[in-house]
Amino acid sequence: MKITKFDSNSFYHIYNRSIGNELLFIFENDYKYFIEKMHRFLLSFSDIVAYCLIPNHFHFIIKIKEREDLPAGVRPWEDLPDGRKSINIDQALKNFFNSYTRSYNIAHNRHGRLFQHGYKYKEIKTEEYLMWLIYYIHRNPVHHKLTLKCQDWNYSSYNEIINEKDKTNSEFVFDLFGDQHEFIHLTSELTLEYNRENLSRKYSKDNIEFD
Repeated sequence: MKITKFDSNSFYHIYNRSIGNELLFIFENDYKYFIEKMHRFLLSFSDIVAYCLIPNHFHFIIKIKEREDLPAGVRPWEDLPDGRKSINIDQALKNFFNSYTRSYNIAHNRHGRLFQHGYKYKEIKTEEYLMWLIYYIHRNPVHHKLTLKCQDWNYSSYNEIINEKDKTNSEFVFDLFGDQHEFIHLTSELTLEYNRENLSRKYSKDNIEFD
């Protein structure tokens, strides 16, 4: 069985979606329960940088803790060629998704898998890409036409970050973007431009039929 290896002190984008057209979240309690489990299963070995839950999929960014800060149950793997240590958090992630699936199935009287096979992940290797992904994840509800502004979606980390909630690393995000004002301003400006471009394409002369 393939085991995914993650590196300490590194950033990862992790995401997955439901099987077919099923919903991962139907009621508000489903969103809240997923977030509670995310904190329970992930905070022992990582910082949650950003997340967003959409009815049929999710995204989150985590930063794996320094090796000395990892809990005893997270064992280091062999040395990597560049000298870093790779660690096994794969089982914790699987436990997280399996636990949510079991609870969801009980709550909604269903059976079987809820997520597509496995989960997808990508290491984030540059600061520029990390900034873009934080914005992209918070903009996801706008992209899927669930809201017009990032701050209007209740199931992402955007409002938690700007309100400096306990379980978010607001200070890190603000430092990355410059400060709190720059983070809010850049997110708002990019989202406004995104909406303008979509509106322009939708109502361009090539997309309008005339009698």
